[in-house]
Amino acid sequence: MINEYLDKVNVLFSEIGVQQLSGFEWAFTDVHIASHAYIHHSREPVALAAYAAVNATFAAARFPDYALIDMVDKVPCMDASELTALAVVCGASIPTFPCSSERGVIFGQAVGAIVEGYSLHGCFERVERAWGSPGRHYNLRPRGFNWSGDQELNSESMKEMRKSYRAMSPLQQVMVLTIMHLYCQGKDKTYLTGGCPTKIPAAEAMNILRSDGVALSDWGHMVTHYAGW
Repeated sequence: MINEYLDKVNVLFSEIGVQQLSGFEWAFTDVHIASHAYIHHSREPVALAAYAAVNATFAAARFPDYALIDMVDKVPCMDASELTALAVVCGASIPTFPCSSERGVIFGQAVGAIVEGYSLHGCFERVERAWGSPGRHYNLRPRGFNWSGDQELNSESMKEMRKSYRAMSPLQQVMVLTIMHLYCQGKDKTYLTGGCPTKIPAAEAMNILRSDGVALSDWGHMVTHYAGW
């Protein structure tokens, strides 16, 4: 595990009061620090994920009313050491930080693999026209619009997309919400509205991912290689 940011990562973990024992096993180094230390907003995803790895109840109490979408919305604010730390907590491959075009390719492949691997086609579709820089994610769009035509809202397609989301398993919903908020941060007023359950607590989402076995690693790989959209 070679990464120039790993020394900074170990300092970060110390400053939030946690340590990695082995593999997916984590522990507090200082409960008082974990309970009361100031956590900068860009470190919140790392702290939440690390605390949830130790004790999900503690994580939920430490970050009350903190939803998965709040966590994902912080990803564009994270620096390289914070992204590396999140990858470590998730058991994901350590992110690389090459030029933007290479990073876009890595991220695009990761998003595509999750859409395929977790059967999220009911919420996303491939489009022929790439809307952006290099990366397969620029050929991926949420369903609900006529992307290949006038790009206007398609009410029937949007209705079917929301219906598909509501029928998904909690794990699939976590993946869809993550991709949606990497695609567009902030309050969703367009896609998953109309009664779609989107306020999944972040600590609960980490538990859902961790209980699957490989999902946490897949999620962490995608999120920590975010390259814009």
